[in-house]
Amino acid sequence: MTITIRRNKDFTDLLNINLQLRYESRRRIDDKVHVSDIIPTTCIRKQYFSRKHPEMDPISSDSMHNFIRGEASEFVITNLVNIGLAQPDIESDGIVAHPDLMVNDEVIVELKDTLSGKRLDITDEKFRSYLRQLLYYLVITDIEKGILSIRYNCKEFRWIRSDSEGDYYFKPHDGKEPGIESWSVSLPKGDISREILKNEMVRRKNLFLNALHQNDVSMLPKLSERYRGNKCTLCKYYNLCMDNSNEEADEAKEMANEIDLFDIGGVLDFKPL
Repeated sequence: MTITIRRNKDFTDLLNINLQLRYESRRRIDDKVHVSDIIPTTCIRKQYFSRKHPEMDPISSDSMHNFIRGEASEFVITNLVNIGLAQPDIESDGIVAHPDLMVNDEVIVELKDTLSGKRLDITDEKFRSYLRQLLYYLVITDIEKGILSIRYNCKEFRWIRSDSEGDYYFKPHDGKEPGIESWSVSLPKGDISREILKNEMVRRKNLFLNALHQNDVSMLPKLSERYRGNKCTLCKYYNLCMDNSNEEADEAKEMANEIDLFDIGGVLDFKPL
């Protein structure tokens, strides 16, 4: 009697095809504006190009599995905790929002899943992006309290250096284990920041829609220099975006150079864990 073990390519292919179909079904090809389209740390031009030229950004295994990891994490956590309405469909001022959890119309919970070895805080672009998304949800729902919960998939590691072959990291013995960190966020209804965030959302939404309807990406700002890093050069739309015919209009340049709300003294009261 012999136990035989062979690679099953047919089943792997079937899984990949179905996962790709799921990923593809979530691509946005209409002109509905979602919160994630207009967050300042998200490239609004990339959102434009992805609708106008989806063929230029084919599905990669990396993007697909990041999508599946996030979907799976949110599904498991929302079902396990069972503390509120999951992924409610909300629309306000023409902006669509899908917060991960709404608890008794009193608390919005945003769940994030990351492979980052660094534990994030207010100094990190990714954390600020997560926070901005949660604040947008609080404004749209007129709710004051929110929770940002971040699940880290790997043990904490620290950057050492970079060279032509890549980045080098090490895992410290006292590094934090994989796990979850949660942050409470409060945005009182009378706070002026709420009105500023609402105006910011509506302005970016209107500009995005105008650009889509007029087929004119020059109306939209390029990603701010502080957020670019490797994002721009690795983007499938880099050459199209940087083409001279797609230079930023004056209003787009003004928007790109505006001071971020988070950088104004006294707006954020952040205390580390």
